[in-house]
Amino acid sequence: MQRARLLSSVCLRWHRMLQLPARTASWGSHGLLNAGPSSRLWKLDISQRDLSFGSATWAAADRRSRARNPKSSPMRPVDVEHLWTQLDSYYKQNSLISFEHCQRMLEHLQHSHQPEGVTIEQLHFLLGSCVPELLPAQSSQERLQLFQSLWAQLLKLGQPTLAHYHTQLEVLRQNRLPLPDHRSLLAEIAVYHGAADASLYSALLAVACSAGNMRQATELLAEMRERNFALTEHNFHSLLLGHARNGDLTGTESVLSSMRAAGIPVGTSTQALRFEALVANGQREQAKDVVQSETDFTAAQLLQMLRTVLAAKKVDMELVQQLVKKLPRDYLTGLDLPSPLRNLCIQLAHNGRAEVVLQLVAALPASKFEATNQNGDEYAALLLQEFFRASVPLSVTLQFAKELVQRGQNPFALHMVTELALRRLPSASLNCLEELSAAGQELRPHYFWPLILHFHRREGESGMLRLVGEMKRLKVECDEETLRNYLLPNLKHSLAQPLEALKALDAAGVRPSQTLVLVIESILQNHHQQMSDVLELLKRYPTRIQLSSLIQPLSSLAVNARATKRFEQFAQVVQALQQRSLQPEDDFVGSLLLQMCGSQSRLRQDVPSLARFVHELRRLKLEISPAAAESILSLARQATQDHELLQALGKALQSMNNAQLVQAADVTANGGFIKHPRDMSLDELECHLVELEAKQLNPRGVLRRLLQLSVRSGRLERAQQLLAKCQALKVQHSAGMLASILDLHIKLKDLPRAQESLKRLQSIYPAFQIDEHKLIDFAALLVHCDQLEIAKQMLQQRSERHKIVGGDYVIKNVWQLLTNVAQMSAKTTSNQRGDETDAKRPNLTYETLEYLRKLGYCHMHNALLGPVVREWLLRGDLESAVAEFQRLATSHRHTPLQFELLSLLVRLGNGDQEELARYPGTTAEMAQKYLATVTATVSKIHGAANMNSALLLALAESGTESQLRRLIINPEFRLNHELLVKNCEHLGQEGAVRTLLRLARGVRGVQRTIDEQRIYDLLLAQFSRTNDFEAALDLFERLEADDELKVSQDFLRNLVQLLQVNNVEIPSGIALRAQIR
Repeated sequence: MQRARLLSSVCLRWHRMLQLPARTASWGSHGLLNAGPSSRLWKLDISQRDLSFGSATWAAADRRSRARNPKSSPMRPVDVEHLWTQLDSYYKQNSLISFEHCQRMLEHLQHSHQPEGVTIEQLHFLLGSCVPELLPAQSSQERLQLFQSLWAQLLKLGQPTLAHYHTQLEVLRQNRLPLPDHRSLLAEIAVYHGAADASLYSALLAVACSAGNMRQATELLAEMRERNFALTEHNFHSLLLGHARNGDLTGTESVLSSMRAAGIPVGTSTQALRFEALVANGQREQAKDVVQSETDFTAAQLLQMLRTVLAAKKVDMELVQQLVKKLPRDYLTGLDLPSPLRNLCIQLAHNGRAEVVLQLVAALPASKFEATNQNGDEYAALLLQEFFRASVPLSVTLQFAKELVQRGQNPFALHMVTELALRRLPSASLNCLEELSAAGQELRPHYFWPLILHFHRREGESGMLRLVGEMKRLKVECDEETLRNYLLPNLKHSLAQPLEALKALDAAGVRPSQTLVLVIESILQNHHQQMSDVLELLKRYPTRIQLSSLIQPLSSLAVNARATKRFEQFAQVVQALQQRSLQPEDDFVGSLLLQMCGSQSRLRQDVPSLARFVHELRRLKLEISPAAAESILSLARQATQDHELLQALGKALQSMNNAQLVQAADVTANGGFIKHPRDMSLDELECHLVELEAKQLNPRGVLRRLLQLSVRSGRLERAQQLLAKCQALKVQHSAGMLASILDLHIKLKDLPRAQESLKRLQSIYPAFQIDEHKLIDFAALLVHCDQLEIAKQMLQQRSERHKIVGGDYVIKNVWQLLTNVAQMSAKTTSNQRGDETDAKRPNLTYETLEYLRKLGYCHMHNALLGPVVREWLLRGDLESAVAEFQRLATSHRHTPLQFELLSLLVRLGNGDQEELARYPGTTAEMAQKYLATVTATVSKIHGAANMNSALLLALAESGTESQLRRLIINPEFRLNHELLVKNCEHLGQEGAVRTLLRLARGVRGVQRTIDEQRIYDLLLAQFSRTNDFEAALDLFERLEADDELKVSQDFLRNLVQLLQVNNVEIPSGIALRAQIR
């Protein structure tokens, strides 16, 4: 229905505009015109207009168009129905056709074998829209090119009808475009539709005369005379127009004489064309006489006459005003310019004649707003937009807007120009704001938001501060929203030195009392390492501040303080803020603690850290309300059963109580009866998801959070299932979610999808900073896929753009990256073996470690030097591995891969054939020599006692029982007992059960080393932590089989407790020995 209404309304309007009286004439014997009774009226079916030079011509043009825009270029899918609705809506609102909509429709048609979703009537309408009245912003050639491509699409639907060819000629006429060869077009039409009739020849004559081609017009007149076609009034008008556009006044008068001879009266239509001829030939006075003498001109005729006057290089404003006065009064007094007149102004603006537009609009009467609810900002609104599209100088646009305001045509014209400049030309919008201020209009801070972002992109932070100074000059004061959302977030470099930032803002005109709390909030959120700066600011500016907005940033800061153990400094910041509180009776500290426990589930579960926070706050004599103290203690009881810890926490909170403090009404421990998804554990989120799906409620937020936690906890299979659900529900991807998806693909070692996720994250959220550990993991994946150089380039780019934190936080990730480098280097070396000597093959892992250290990702660490030694081992070069171990021990005072190297050398020294095969050229004697070298190096660095502890564990791992026993019973053998216990605990966590059992049997009866029962207790404790009751039972059976060993009662009780937790039936032998009834 919308398409039908759009088509019919356009067609009806054009039909009325072009409808002419039906007068005809016949050919005389002398070639002139005689009157005749024939009343054949030339009629143009406007509803089916079209334009073409012929099917073959337009098909070729379409091929050229597609060659310029190949199909390989990406194109978004087009919803034809929606696009047509947009086109319809734009036409109804503006009486124009959107060129962009036509282009999108054309692209859709060109990329389809058949025009899908578009009917032939719709395509016919688009063809007929390629005229100046509906596309005034485009040139004749652009409209012609659009038509050529559309005509080629019409050919896909079948052979054009006669109505299409009439549309072709009408579009040529209105665009004043020539028809090079009318005979070929007639021949094409004759093949499908028979011989041409009088109406077709009439249209051809109109095209020739519109283009000023009188030679072709003469040929067409001759052919019409041969076919005895009577000439209509429309034909005479075409001839008048042709002579007028050729500047031939004599020819014009000759046609007028012929009309009178044919008995066709000279009416207003004829006089309008005569007027055009007079203006084109500079006969201004005669043209004025025509206007004065004729009183029945229609609005359409006057507009065509006005178009002729305005087309002259020098516009006669007296003639323009004369024509405007002739227009009907109700035609000009609407809320906006009449559509045809406005479209004419748009065409003039795009042709570089904006000054003429100003003169024309100035000649029009002002609008009258009769009702208070009528909009006063519609007049010339679209025209102002087109001024910007046509790149009209801003000074001209501002002059036009000021004149509209002065004449009362549009009181808001300056506001509209300012808004358009902020959107389309922000570099010049400051001039618009100055003009608006000069006009007495109040400027508001949000007017400057686009300018703040523009100056930040163009000139950085200095440009933004300069703009703030301009705002002050224009008497505009930054409000909180402007400072919080636009100014401070873009002053990242300045805020690195907060005191200097406040001084710079003060110099620009923003008072410290406005910015202090916002700067502190920014520091707390983005600069966790600068808590001392907050203290300095509060000391320098003793301003009372509203603390409620700082609770959330402080809660986030608490996460960092907990991780870095900076409890004391955090408490000092809270104390300094409390002393500056604008409402000292509010329970700020209690609200903060509840927020820390409510939004951060990790702190809620980490009661010792919570107790540390409370202890530091109490030490500084800070107070909380009794309600907050009770809520915090209740949360602690839910998280731990450590009565001693809870008792200490309760005493601390009790000593901080102050009944006079008032807790805010919106602060709760759990955020209401139902936890927020960010506070839920994995299991709680899974249950919540089931509930939401069962009730058919929106689960998108829960899915997003659950996906992030599943990836973080290593539940990769579940994470893949959740990702599939998110994709099926089209869950909007936040930056954090995309980062988790990237992490998921990295952990799955799916490099293509990881690269795709990273590219998507960087394109959608370019300002989002990926965690360093994730970036290093991605680099490790690249190395795993033999792309070391790409990984190094990516890490270097990160270091150039952002400050690298590095350190122990990412040591595991760096270790994995270096391990992958070692494996890649070993693989490359094995493929190139024999091509290079050892001296020519440097240690690639050490080079990479040095590279990462220089970029700031890490420092020299014993764990990170391990892959350096491992590279030589993976290459099968034992000698170089031992030499590298010695070099690293000497230069860095570290003994990397000590346990693994000692264990390997023990196995090789014992003649392990499988190990010897991995290291060609190595014998057992050589291995023993290397072992002596390594032990000497370790003794030199760590001392003999520590070396003996390491050697003892290496023998327990790889040596024989006799070797282990001989070493233990040696009276000169001394070791570090504490280090040995610590290493045994580590081996227990790693699951080295065999090694610890051999060590236990080896130390049996030798109390000066380590207690045998202690080792069994360590193993059982590890099994209890992992809830592995089967391994615990297997250990008990092994010990039970040893007749010389008596298992302790503590061991039995712990084993029974593990079995009871897992609801496992306790074997009778264990129950009996543990004395369980």
